[in-house]
Amino acid sequence: MAYGQMRVLLVDRAVAAVARVARVGRLAVRLATTTRMRPTDVYAAVATARFMAAHELIERADAACDDDEIDLIQIRQPLWFGGTTIVEDDQ
Repeated sequence: MAYGQMRVLLVDRAVAAVARVARVGRLAVRLATTTRMRPTDVYAAVATARFMAAHELIERADAACDDDEIDLIQIRQPLWFGGTTIVEDDQ
């Protein structure tokens, strides 16, 4: 890859990152203006969604473990919720 191509690729990735941040900002502004939610309310909703997703994962894992052939080793949240390990079995 030539030096000029590398610079253009770097600029392209920077522009894409700025576009993603702008999209998230537009969404936050839209949520704040249409639902009359303050920034702290939006933060609380996001934090609650993370814990509700963890609760849902635990319920699904418990339902799957009713079968004797399945051993639960680990439950992890997806990366968009922080990639947190919820349950890990030390075997």
